[in-house]
Amino acid sequence: VKDAKAACSIMVWKDEDMIDTLAAAYAETGDFDSAARYAAQALAVKGISSEDAKVFREHLAWFQQRKRIPFSQ
Repeated sequence: VKDAKAACSIMVWKDEDMIDTLAAAYAETGDFDSAARYAAQALAVKGISSEDAKVFREHLAWFQQRKRIPFSQ
């Protein structure tokens, strides 16, 4: 979580992939509320591709169910 948060700061919170990585890191620690919050933030980044948006919506759905992202994703 610490490294992912640092990466987001370096990218000035404008890199949706880094923010999604932070969300996944929070989910891995069991903090699904933070995971969902950051997944939603990743979805809100301007210029996000429709493909990334689809993936991030799936991640958000997992976090809202209090589940980690399956490794097959």
